[in-house]
Amino acid sequence: MDGDGFEEAELDALEHVVRHTSAEPMKLSLPLLKQITNDFSDESLIGDGGFSKVYLGVLPSGLRIAVKRFNNNHTDERNFQNEVSITMMAVHKNIVRPIGYCADTQCQAMKYNGKLVLGEVRERLICLEYVSNGTLEGHIGKYGEVDWNQRYQILKGICQGLRYLHDEVHVFHGDIKPSNILIGDNLVPKIYDFGLSRSFEGQTSCIAENIRGTLGYIAPETFDGILSFKADIYSLGVVVTELLTGSRGYADIDDELAEWKNRLVKEGGFSSWENHCHKVLTCLEISNDCKDFNPDKRPTILEIIQRLDKAENSNGPLVLDCSAASLSQSRDEESESSDTEAFETETTTEFFPSDEEPASTDTTGETSTMEPDKPDLVSKLPALVDLSDLKVLEKITDEFSHERIVGKDGTFKGSHKAFVYKGDVPRREMVAVKRLIGVEIPVEKFKREAEQFISLDHKNIVKVAGYCHDQSRGHRLVQFKGIPLPQLFNGAEQLLCYEYMHNGSLRNYLIGQGSREIDWKMPYKLIKGTCAGLHYLHKGRANCPIVHLNLSPSNVLLDENYIPHITGFDFSKLIGEKNTKSVVLKLNGPIAYLPPDFFHSKGTNLEYLATVDIYSLGLMILEITTQQEIKGNHGVLIKSIEENWREESQIAQQYTSLEADELRQVKMCIDIGLECVKTKPEKRPTAGAIMLWLDKGSKPAPDPRAGAGGVPRPPVLMNITHAGRIQEKEKEGFLKRHFGWKK
Repeated sequence: MDGDGFEEAELDALEHVVRHTSAEPMKLSLPLLKQITNDFSDESLIGDGGFSKVYLGVLPSGLRIAVKRFNNNHTDERNFQNEVSITMMAVHKNIVRPIGYCADTQCQAMKYNGKLVLGEVRERLICLEYVSNGTLEGHIGKYGEVDWNQRYQILKGICQGLRYLHDEVHVFHGDIKPSNILIGDNLVPKIYDFGLSRSFEGQTSCIAENIRGTLGYIAPETFDGILSFKADIYSLGVVVTELLTGSRGYADIDDELAEWKNRLVKEGGFSSWENHCHKVLTCLEISNDCKDFNPDKRPTILEIIQRLDKAENSNGPLVLDCSAASLSQSRDEESESSDTEAFETETTTEFFPSDEEPASTDTTGETSTMEPDKPDLVSKLPALVDLSDLKVLEKITDEFSHERIVGKDGTFKGSHKAFVYKGDVPRREMVAVKRLIGVEIPVEKFKREAEQFISLDHKNIVKVAGYCHDQSRGHRLVQFKGIPLPQLFNGAEQLLCYEYMHNGSLRNYLIGQGSREIDWKMPYKLIKGTCAGLHYLHKGRANCPIVHLNLSPSNVLLDENYIPHITGFDFSKLIGEKNTKSVVLKLNGPIAYLPPDFFHSKGTNLEYLATVDIYSLGLMILEITTQQEIKGNHGVLIKSIEENWREESQIAQQYTSLEADELRQVKMCIDIGLECVKTKPEKRPTAGAIMLWLDKGSKPAPDPRAGAGGVPRPPVLMNITHAGRIQEKEKEGFLKRHFGWKK
């Protein structure tokens, strides 16, 4: 037995597995992995994905392996077992080779609140071959270093690996993207990271409740909860486009052919272009075919490989028109019709003004100034309790008891990122205490963002009353029902305190839970209040507009008077400075409230991002007005409303007891909602224009000075985040990491 707690025989066995590619992966002990990674030292760290870290393991012989260590905050046993199972059985030259795994659990006794408790300390690790050339993401833009032949071989290798997964072991990967493709010796690509994968043995698709993946690579149908091999094909299409063009949108075949002609002629003369023209064209066509909105029209991975082989075997003089005008025209038309069939609505509207400052109309229908109201409860709280004191928060939530949980926020691999507890404070008031569980945000960032949340001050925005960051204990004890031993999470306690909303969410109201008898006054009140809150975020704070990017009925809460309050701008997309690009969406029903264009990298500018919120708002307005819930593709609801709700006579059949003025209000809200969900972002109104429309009862005149999104650029550079602001130097990295966008 080695002094560090492992047998020399185990080290010899590991050496054997690393040296011999045919050897079976093995179970490894934690002491051995600590030994070869220098106790997981910072010097051995070679990758940090936010939810796991990758260390370089060096064996005595000099052989190297990659050791993926999961943060104990995010270890869900079923998901870990699934990832281990798929990783261990996937053996192919274009798949990162598995070496072994470690599942170590120790019981540890410690004092907690004066009591001796037992907790599980878990270590979960997967060991893989070490691939020295980084990820495909780092090679995409290097046109001078990676020539056409190399790119073509990389593409073929990715396809061969994906064919193995789909056709041989029947595995859906779920997160195909450049950062999950490693580049080995001789630029051989190797697919990596099966954290979101599923085994499809005996089937080709399944239904999922929680949609996970990376924005920009997720197939549209995934937001209906449908997972299939064709979703991997969509992601592959995005990767192919990036590999060929450096961007993710639909490739304009004429333009890209011209670009590659220039590159290839420069590399090897005109003969080089003649030899490769057909392969370039085939790859561009494949990339667009893979990204068809209709999964049934996408090719299978076998069909893609056959097309690549056919293009490669095409020798002799070219007989095709390398401008590809004739070939691309029909395909472009097909792609456009596919887009419009699913999402197109009428687009013959002007743009709306945004720089007028309308008087806001409050949720009771009365007009008031834009000066926000401070909730009475929140103004009292600091004098009543110290919400920065962890002991106080434990006391008002009965030690964070299960009976106090009123909500759960977001998941990653089955583990909740936060629990929300109802807290009782003196004088019979209440607060909602959000306790972050599976994450730890750097202290300065946490405090900076929390202060920004506290500064939000509007009657239609949920007020943040305080926050707590406590590092005094060095660990957190979190109890889960059904688990006899609590699990210990190392790290500080981080909590946010909000004003308590007595009537739940707008989502519950829409599906009839906890709602009172519905008449038109109530929906109109909800619409106006939500619009006022969004207008405040977009324009109500000088030089610091805020985009929400997660607006939905579940993120609008109702107080005791059914006044709507927007929430949801917390740390859900700021988790981890070095987080991966993967964004986990806890969908409110089968789909998200985001426009299709959001997933095609329209850019990071504030003007565009504001139109994303407007689209979400439009869907909510349509739902509230028509009392119809979105149950599938956005286009289904939009088409139904266009056909059955556009005329006052049609509306009168739905609202039989309304007077003429109220019927006009309903029609106005229908018109506003349909304007908000225009296919083209630049055609959507601004929150300010919507407020004017609601206030005046008629559509405002267009302002020729307004740009896309209608949020004018301020005189100074602005900072934006999901909620609050970050330093300008962080903006590009934030959007790139969490939404996959590039400039």
